[in-house]
Amino acid sequence: MINSTDSASNNSLKVLLITFILMVFAELFFLVDIFADFLLIDLTSGIIDHNTLEFSAVILLAVSLVALSFQLRMLLQINNAQQEALQAASGELLQVIEKRFVDWKLSASEKQVALLLIKGLSIQEICDVRNTKAGTVKSQANAVYQKSGLQNRAELVSYFVEDLLAGESLISDNK
Repeated sequence: MINSTDSASNNSLKVLLITFILMVFAELFFLVDIFADFLLIDLTSGIIDHNTLEFSAVILLAVSLVALSFQLRMLLQINNAQQEALQAASGELLQVIEKRFVDWKLSASEKQVALLLIKGLSIQEICDVRNTKAGTVKSQANAVYQKSGLQNRAELVSYFVEDLLAGESLISDNK
């Protein structure tokens, strides 16, 4: 099933392709015209006046530029909307993570360790960031796994990522 985003994307691609082709024709005309002027070759034909051809090429370029400006504006709007959606999703995920940490009754140190584990830091990197020993970090990580009912880092990460990959709302899962 094709959704409206795919259809809009296909239409945008068609408009851009047609605009590009029109601009190529206008550019080729002007290159040939300049080359002919340089070599003093007369390109006038009995059918269409040279000035009419030049005017048509200029109009073609103007129409192409207008079409491109609309496409650029639309693409910028889409980009802004996607950036906002990404920020919202990131914020939502962080809120869900923090709520789960509260539900699991993690201490402040355990919350820090859990978040760093989710971000993908190694035990040594967590030690360096928190200025603690490896044994302390391992102990806190084990407390996180025990309180959450999860077995390891992979389960911890997948616990939060699973709903995102399925495209489901994380917030509704908390209620």
